[in-house]
Amino acid sequence: MMRSFANIEIQRLARCRLLEELVRRRLPSGDGWSHRGTQFGAEPTALALLALHSGAIVTQEGASPLIARQGADGLWSAVGDEMGANIWASALAVNTLSSLGAERATYADSIEALIRSCPREAAWLVSLKFRFLDRRVRFDPTKYGWPWVPETVSWVAPTAMALIALERAKKRGLVRGSELQRRLRLGTEMLLDRACPGGGWNAGNAVVYGVPLRPHVDTTALALLALRPLYDLPIVRNSLRWLLRNVECPSAFSLAWMILAADVYKDVGINVSPAINSARDRLASLLEDPRSIGDTSTIGLAALALGSEPKNNPFEVEG
Repeated sequence: MMRSFANIEIQRLARCRLLEELVRRRLPSGDGWSHRGTQFGAEPTALALLALHSGAIVTQEGASPLIARQGADGLWSAVGDEMGANIWASALAVNTLSSLGAERATYADSIEALIRSCPREAAWLVSLKFRFLDRRVRFDPTKYGWPWVPETVSWVAPTAMALIALERAKKRGLVRGSELQRRLRLGTEMLLDRACPGGGWNAGNAVVYGVPLRPHVDTTALALLALRPLYDLPIVRNSLRWLLRNVECPSAFSLAWMILAADVYKDVGINVSPAINSARDRLASLLEDPRSIGDTSTIGLAALALGSEPKNNPFEVEG
């Protein structure tokens, strides 16, 4: 019991240091956050805002740096303003604004842009190519999600984040309609189709040149967050078991995603909580000195993962 209390205090102190570091790293004039350096990044800004909001350090008014960088098409660039739309960054930004309680009018166009965004394999000619000519990869191109950037093919991370953002917006009554339902269905089918044979997810495909690929911790965690309502499916259960066996992951970024994903499965009847506790202990030890962590996104995500209020998990789609 004493060790448990000690670990909780270590995690609390680690989170406090992470939040303090986020405040210190804010760009001049409160203009968001950078991955590293001084160039605005949508991902680090979104994750920093979520973390600071969870610590009651920013309110919905604090979302203004993210809103200010929204493009005319409703989407966000990954960095700066001139790089073009990035679907991962845009889905993360939409979910952040929704989680912070920002006015729907500020991102209604962004939600619609996400729904309309389709990858290359959505085009029938490209779909035929993948089905009958390109045998290097093995997947069903009729089941597609979202790309990293427009005019490219589906990948696991942006698909999972788009599903999370749209499902959460739907639950809050912010969006509805048959096209939303169609995209949610296709994105979900794409993730299930791309799962690695033994469970978990690689970055994009499960098999290349006939060789099964190994899962990644971060992409597996993201897919599991998006697929929480489908825990009854064997591939989802197997993927969760695979994830929980990787609590010794050396990446703080991946470990934080693991914790946030496992947190939403604590009620499924398998031994999830001990794995979460072990992962949190390890994450706190990896981040003893936040100033030594180069990437601001890692700091924001880790602060969320070490939080004491899992009911406020900003990536939970069920509950």
